Order: sequence, then structure tokens, then C-alpha cells
Amino acid sequence: MNRPRQIVDFERGKRAITEYRVLAKNNTHTLLALWPHTGRTHQLRMHCAHEQGLGCPILGDELYGTKGDRLYLQAQAISFVHPTTGRKMHFELPSKFDDIIHY
Repeated sequence: MNRPRQIVDFERGKRAITEYRVLAKNNTHTLLALWPHTGRTHQLRMHCAHEQGLGCPILGDELYGTKGDRLYLQAQAISFVHPTTGRKMHFELPSKFDDIIHY
């Protein structure tokens, strides 16, 4: 129940890089596209929530923000090489967050 939170440590921590773009915004919510260039634990959640990042926790993130009906974080696309066949696999799923952001 008491999962560890990650910290920002400029002296001993590992580098974490996330590229982002604002896709839509209203009075209460902002829809972002996030591209992690590194794979640190909770990287996207930390970069959104931390005051030295965007200072804006992901909706429903009870560890770094406020609990909600779900965590509004979705991988829209993922690619990898299949470990058995060696084939490159690519999957996409459009975002379903239009119910949150009313343009």
C-alpha cells in the first residue's frame, strides 16, 4: 500500500529525458503528448508532477497527484522486436481522452 515514490537527485540520480507537446487545453485540464527518451521508473509521472518539471500531475495519479477513477496515462503507440521471431512489432491505439478535454 505504501509504494515508493521516486525522487529527483541531481548528484547521484540517473538522467531522465522526456519530450512533450501540448495537444489541447481548457480551463481545468491539459492534454499532452509525451515521448520518453529514457526509461526511468515513474519517469512520465514525475516529469508531469514535479515542480521542476511541468508541475501538473497526471489526472488520477494517486502517488504524485490526486486519486481519480483511473490513471489517465495511455501508450498510444509501442514498437519492439519480438524476442522469438525477431520481427519488428508495432501497435497503435488512439487516445480516448476526448471526454476530459472539451475543445
